[in-house]
Amino acid sequence: MRSILRRASAYVPGSFSRTSSELPNHPRRCAGSLTSFCPLWVHAKVITNEAREFLQYLLEINSARVQNDVLNRIQESRDRLQVEIRKLLHEISRIAEQALDRARKVKEEGTHAVQSAIERLNRLEQDVSALV
Repeated sequence: MRSILRRASAYVPGSFSRTSSELPNHPRRCAGSLTSFCPLWVHAKVITNEAREFLQYLLEINSARVQNDVLNRIQESRDRLQVEIRKLLHEISRIAEQALDRARKVKEEGTHAVQSAIERLNRLEQDVSALV
């Protein structure tokens, strides 16, 4: 139990202020006084209380660490998603510009281009009909 208290005092300065030299040498001495004798149940109660405090401290520290880990993962995920969205928006913009360029070209060619496309499709239709 002394090693537990020693470890606890190393992790929580001030909360577990007793060092190994201040711990009782005899199991029947009270933790607070080296001169008075106490029953064993008092020692057990003190050790239980200190262990409970130490476990509470560990739980708080670990829960804070887990919370920070989750927040970091959320931020990283958000950053990756924003990069992906930017890439997709850039690609959409590029495709829209290409479509607009094609539409302008077709508009400039006018009805002559449309008429030649219709004639080409009609020839292809006749070729397919002849094969069947």
